Amino acid sequence: MTGPSGSGKSYLTTRAVNELRSRSFVVVIRGSAALAKSPYGALNILLSDLDAGYLAHPVLVLSALTNLLRERAEGKPVYLVIENATELDELGAMTVAQLARNGTAQLVLTCTDPQRLCGEITRLCGDGFLHRIDLKQLTFQESHAWLESGLGAKVSPSGAHALWTASGGNPHYLKMLAAELAESGALLKSDGVWVLTSRSEVHGRAITDLITTRLGRMGSGERKVLEVLSLAKAAPLESLLALASADDVDSLEKRGILVVDDSLPRIARLQSQLVGDVVRANVPPGRSNELRGELLEAMDPSLGQPSMVLSMAAWALDCGAKLGTDEVIEAAAMANRQLDARLALRLVRSIPSHSTMPGAVAEEARGLMTLGDLAGAQEVLTFSADESGDEATLSEWVRLKLAECSVLLARAETTAQARETLARIRGRLEHETASAGEGRDVPELWEDLVLAESQAASYSGSYADMAAKLEEVLQDFESHGVEFRLLAGSWLCEAWALTGRESEAADMAEQLIAACHDSAVSIAAARRASSRLRFAFVLAGRWDHAAEMVQPGEDLLGSPAEALPTAIDLPKAIFRCLQGRGQDGMEALLPVISQLRVQDNEGMLDVACTAAAYASALQGEQDQALRYLKEASTQLRRPTWRKERTKKYFVALARERLEGPEAAVEALLRLADVDRDEGAPGHEIFCLSSAVRLGAVAAAPRLLDSALHCQGRFAELCAAYARATIAGSAERLLEAAQLAEDMQNDRFAFDIAETVLHVDQFQLDKTALRRARHLAETCRQRLRTPQSGNHEGLKLTARELEIARLAAKRESNKGIAEKLHVSVRTVEGHLYQIFGKLKIVERSELSFALGSVEGGAQ
Repeated sequence: MTGPSGSGKSYLTTRAVNELRSRSFVVVIRGSAALAKSPYGALNILLSDLDAGYLAHPVLVLSALTNLLRERAEGKPVYLVIENATELDELGAMTVAQLARNGTAQLVLTCTDPQRLCGEITRLCGDGFLHRIDLKQLTFQESHAWLESGLGAKVSPSGAHALWTASGGNPHYLKMLAAELAESGALLKSDGVWVLTSRSEVHGRAITDLITTRLGRMGSGERKVLEVLSLAKAAPLESLLALASADDVDSLEKRGILVVDDSLPRIARLQSQLVGDVVRANVPPGRSNELRGELLEAMDPSLGQPSMVLSMAAWALDCGAKLGTDEVIEAAAMANRQLDARLALRLVRSIPSHSTMPGAVAEEARGLMTLGDLAGAQEVLTFSADESGDEATLSEWVRLKLAECSVLLARAETTAQARETLARIRGRLEHETASAGEGRDVPELWEDLVLAESQAASYSGSYADMAAKLEEVLQDFESHGVEFRLLAGSWLCEAWALTGRESEAADMAEQLIAACHDSAVSIAAARRASSRLRFAFVLAGRWDHAAEMVQPGEDLLGSPAEALPTAIDLPKAIFRCLQGRGQDGMEALLPVISQLRVQDNEGMLDVACTAAAYASALQGEQDQALRYLKEASTQLRRPTWRKERTKKYFVALARERLEGPEAAVEALLRLADVDRDEGAPGHEIFCLSSAVRLGAVAAAPRLLDSALHCQGRFAELCAAYARATIAGSAERLLEAAQLAEDMQNDRFAFDIAETVLHVDQFQLDKTALRRARHLAETCRQRLRTPQSGNHEGLKLTARELEIARLAAKRESNKGIAEKLHVSVRTVEGHLYQIFGKLKIVERSELSFALGSVEGGAQ
């Protein structure tokens, strides 16, 4: 087994030894650098009783060890377990290899760097005597599951991601870090879920001592590489090789301490943040400044990446190096784009008199908004570029005004001011473009304005206007950078999906998905865009695409911290709720809600709570649903149009379970009216279809009319369902239900099937009843929801259940009567009632139907 320190080699070896001891003779040998200096040093545990003269003759040593092991084994298989096998000296390695080849012993070896193994051992792999197992660092999903197992409870996704990032997926570091944070209170159990209460995952003395010990044996060249990467966070491999020897870099890479990306240019970084933290804390400022100067001198500016620009700026602050004001503001802007708001604020506030500089004020306000500090952002924006005369450049003025807009849009009462500000920015940019042509910054400023106008439209619901502007801007698609194309394209997808052009929206979303994982796109931008793309897939009825989407950055070590609570699991949880999968939704929502109660920079707790209310109601947890609705109502942050609609939609569905369908239907129809008035038929049919399924059959013609004005599979489903409802045709209803199931819209399919089963069974043929029953129960199993809906009040009595079970086992009516000491006529009467309650027509259907009823009752 190979792998870096802490990857689990010793743990797995110990488990293997414990398994083997009961039926084998096991000898554990531990290699070390000291023992490797003397012949057979690691084997002294076996050779201590031999005459010293034997050691001069390898053949005699091999013969003596062969006899010794066979004698002590007493017929049992022999296993030599050798830890740190790279520390075997040449004679010791040759002897071990011969013991394996002559069949005396089987080997279990561990090492950190397999390339340092003696040739005799390496050849055992090629000849089939050894099978190599490489232990890799844990993935995020593996780390999350491992933490929950070790801590004995759910762990919030963002907390698990922070610990995984810090540990680099190293199991030993991960375990120690979790224990230290839990002891310090930074990792806290809240509502039965472990959540991270602080974004600074400060490690303790135990981890520091462990890492210091592991790094203590390094040479000066390796330590220099470590120091540079701990301070810079990342560096081009080409630049690193200009500062240190290739052997030192290779050695650290082989031991899993540093990794080199496959990107171009190739970037080297430390595998674990913890190692970087420990090393960085022990580098004096003078030495730090000296190393920074060396790296800057060796680094080609064209090889840099945005993350490196940020880390180099932060490094300058740490070691007291001088940075130009423009350089600091540019770095702060980059930090804000990546949602690293704390670094952005630190950079800006390092500038003397920063509050008088438009560019600095803009970035400070943006950072505060990212952290959810609306009041703080308003306070810093008291500086006005208009009062500074000609001091502000065009770029500074535009960015300051855009920062003001983001603050103004956060409150409904200042929306008009935000629109006026955006109009002023557009007017000035048009004037500048007309009078002086496009300067170096003007195209980028136009892009920033377009995105800000799209954000403003997302608050007011002006999606038709948004779509018109974005279509014009994106006509010259290739002239824009990949990140702008993704962001603007995702806004266009959302606008098209809501205004009836769902198929076009989904087609564009498919094209844009790859850009979400493009290294040139910041994680923050990718996450914002992916949310809109998923929404477009849902409204278009491509629920398979929505379900398969992978959140950008989920599998990357070192993602921005601020948006993680909502970035990782909330979109998946909400999608599960839209499918009607209440239990799956709640399992995903609980840890996210617990984390959002501690940190909710984006103001998404209310959406999560309304989704949880609906999921709770689906599971019959009415009191819990009411508590979530109450908590959601206390959130006062202004929502976007889409967020507000999502909340109201879930509230209506939850109310249906709590108060009955009448109140829900009224709320859904009211939402649909507003959607129609605001030109959002894509959402209108979402509300109308739910209302009709809840009993508002009179709204079916309106649903059909609206669906015919929309595109996509969901619109086709709504049209088919509306036509079937108007016609009262069970066959056509079942066809619509099948469409819904194919689309993975389990709740829609289940509701239609239940509607068919609710019809008097004597009006339906056996085939239709069987199809409806099978479809309803198949969907119910996927929904993992208890028996409910139209079966309420039709539960089997204890005697009926007893008879049904016997009948399902193919007992005859006479046999059942004899077993239960009743008449055959009584059994026949009970079976008639049972068939009616279970909506089945044949005895062969009993087993399937009973499985559903009994499963739902558990």
